[in-house]
Amino acid sequence: GMHEDLNRVKSKPYIEDDDCDGSNDDVDAIAAWSNYLRRDQSIVVDLFQGQLRSRMTCLSCGKVSVKFDSFMYLSLPVTADCRTLDDCLGLFCEEEYLSGDDAWYCPRCKCHVDAAKKMDLFMLPPILIVHLKRFEFSEIGRRSKIERDISYPLSEWDLSSSKKGEGGLRPVYDLYAACHHSGTAGGGHYTATAVNRFDGRWYRFNDSSCRSVDVDVDG
Repeated sequence: GMHEDLNRVKSKPYIEDDDCDGSNDDVDAIAAWSNYLRRDQSIVVDLFQGQLRSRMTCLSCGKVSVKFDSFMYLSLPVTADCRTLDDCLGLFCEEEYLSGDDAWYCPRCKCHVDAAKKMDLFMLPPILIVHLKRFEFSEIGRRSKIERDISYPLSEWDLSSSKKGEGGLRPVYDLYAACHHSGTAGGGHYTATAVNRFDGRWYRFNDSSCRSVDVDVDG
């Protein structure tokens, strides 16, 4: 994609992931990000990529395994109970329990075990792309679209309480563009709404059409 075309790293070294134990997350996160930049550096990374912390805890022996992964966009779940973007983010960061076919292989127990998994925002980019997961699959594999309006702030979406890493700029975001899907899981049409930074007005883009619109906070 665009990142690979613009990647400033031409020769990528082999790097093994460190198995962290959660005792020094800030230092481990910096090391993980530095290793990532040894292979991936571009204007796309500079502007749009952040870092997630994934924490696994064995429910048998208490072993903790932490990994830090880069992300291009924040893909948030949507359910019938969600009303706001913060509701969706809360679901994303909610601890979940893995068992059965989803059991985790514990390196200390040397077998698959029941485990607790927790995802957190650790480092956030200057420009944050949020994706709402509106499509779901039933048990028989049928895909459907979740038709739930999600309210989001047009300005000052403050993620300070959700960001777990220390340092960096205060993660407060103003909305300047949104992509909309109309239709069903089987087909549909995409349009976009964006603010013009010169006149401060919002515009709707629909194929070759562009017109000024009044905005609301539902997407």
